[in-house]
Amino acid sequence: MDDPSDAGCLDAHSSGMAAARPWSQEELRANREARSHRCTLNLAVLRAPLAGVELDSRDHAMLTWLADHDEEVVVGMRNLLDLARAAEPLPET
Repeated sequence: MDDPSDAGCLDAHSSGMAAARPWSQEELRANREARSHRCTLNLAVLRAPLAGVELDSRDHAMLTWLADHDEEVVVGMRNLLDLARAAEPLPET
């Protein structure tokens, strides 16, 4: 079962229950701030190997979505981006 204190997983029912606890708003705010900080750091990690590559809004949305995942997902994706960046270009056909 999902943790209802996870700021990204609150539905109308659970957020109403959380509001009934006086300390829960501070807890939710702290969770949102930690998630935002983690996503910001992960986004920088994912964007670094893409320096100089023109990205559209869908690319940015995908990177943001990936940045919200666990560290192992972000590190794995970064490794793939680094490998692709270092690879020889494919021959023109």
